[in-house]
Amino acid sequence: MKIAFVKQDVYQDLYVCPAGTKDAHALLFSSMMRVGPVGLFTELDTSFYIVDEDPAPECQIYRSVIPKIADDVKLLKTKTIEHLPGEEFKRPGSPYPNGHFSVPCRSIDWSDFDVVISINVSIPKDVIRQHPQVLFCYMIGEANLASKWAEFGYDVCLNQLISNNITSKIGGAVDFPYTFVGPHCLENLLRQELGRGSLQDGVYAEINMSSERPVQSPPDELKPLVDDGYRVRIHKQNIKENLQELYDAKYFVKLGGRLIRGNSVIEAVSCGTLVLLPRDTLIHEELIPEGCSVENLEELTEKVRYLDDNPLEYERLLNLQRDVVRKMCFENAVTSLERCLQDKRIIMSKGSFLSQALQRKRRASVKTDLFLAKTATRFRKKYSRVRRALNLD
Repeated sequence: MKIAFVKQDVYQDLYVCPAGTKDAHALLFSSMMRVGPVGLFTELDTSFYIVDEDPAPECQIYRSVIPKIADDVKLLKTKTIEHLPGEEFKRPGSPYPNGHFSVPCRSIDWSDFDVVISINVSIPKDVIRQHPQVLFCYMIGEANLASKWAEFGYDVCLNQLISNNITSKIGGAVDFPYTFVGPHCLENLLRQELGRGSLQDGVYAEINMSSERPVQSPPDELKPLVDDGYRVRIHKQNIKENLQELYDAKYFVKLGGRLIRGNSVIEAVSCGTLVLLPRDTLIHEELIPEGCSVENLEELTEKVRYLDDNPLEYERLLNLQRDVVRKMCFENAVTSLERCLQDKRIIMSKGSFLSQALQRKRRASVKTDLFLAKTATRFRKKYSRVRRALNLD
């Protein structure tokens, strides 16, 4: 299964590399901020592309996804992310802006691939129609436009969720995490980059335990661990530096802070770092098997001391977490893509009736999507004016 992974030159995250790049190592450490679906490149036959922003209405949906910075991200065509207003503290992995490597989406022969995965809507529907044997998927970058069905002329929506579900039909949503990695993916990449194994030293504090950006010091909740002699590692803005901290830690911990989806937990497990936190601070509680949930500092300290004295139990719990990542964050997602690709090709091979029905469904979906997006934008503007008039802001 040959895959293309695509983003527009206005997307404010992920990799900045030349068109057609397949090297997972180069891609990962070029990222503006996050790890993203680097497992596409370590485990599957995937090529990366940055494409020029397309004026088609569906390719402008990002403006509804990030309305506050929709104009600012156009700077990413010529500048790196730390030059955006309010983003001065960012430290991207690449010295190049998106536009340095972007190409027109119509210059790529998408029929060379079986599956195309777009962050937001990078490829317009008229291009999609030209490649009926290709499975076109999109993932909304900020996961704030939830959908149970595919929109914008695409075959499948990747919803940033994880589960035991396997999707076999096009037209709907596939559970596919933003951090799509295998259970050893990041550990192997870091070992290659650093030329050594993990130091297995200290605890890594999840970023949302701190309100400051960038994080400058260990969160107050973990100060007693510092007093007991434990090293507390903190989030770094540069992706390579941050992943090294995560890789070299023995434990990834979170006490307090906002509810999180679980991408950082997946990263930690893939780095070979055991995760200890309260299960109810995760949207995907299934990432934390029995024996890995701690409710407070006292339980955390007790668990860390116990596991330090019982390395076999540490390995058992880490392997349980790896098994969850392998199955729910990787294998299920791949199986769903394979089955959806098969479903589309069966439909397209059955002749004009089903093919035309699929095209009509797409056209109707795109018109509905654009109407809803415009309506939502008008409502937000009207709502903001009302709030200002009532001095609620």
